[in-house]
Amino acid sequence: MTEIKIGGRVIPLLYTTCEMIEIQEEIGCTGFQLKDEVFGVYLADEDNPKSVRMKVAEDGARTKKLCKLIRILGNAGLEESGQEPELTDKWIMRNMKPAMILPYAVITMAEIIEGNRMEKKQEEEKGPVDEGLEEEIAKKQPGN
Repeated sequence: MTEIKIGGRVIPLLYTTCEMIEIQEEIGCTGFQLKDEVFGVYLADEDNPKSVRMKVAEDGARTKKLCKLIRILGNAGLEESGQEPELTDKWIMRNMKPAMILPYAVITMAEIIEGNRMEKKQEEEKGPVDEGLEEEIAKKQPGN
């Protein structure tokens, strides 16, 4: 879980299928459409893929959607960590510093991306395998 700090509170963010459905119902788009609908992602220079920018801080409607998104993910994170999920859109807007809108958008987008990543296969999680060591262990197993 990613964490953000708003109004002196550290708020864990969580994005799962539950939040995806809530986003569809409340914001009116899928998790994959958030980059356009909420963040307003665009390339400042079409020839430079590193020139990614966001319009979220330039548009009040997008900023409200970002606050709603933070509320959804924040309440999920609070609930998951055993805390009361009592965030409201108004509390977030009241406590979010205007200069922090873009950093909060980047952090929130990172949690969405992380939530959409595929789980690793068990073999990938183990890391590199020492085949010689694996053979020695196999020889010491009963019945070998």
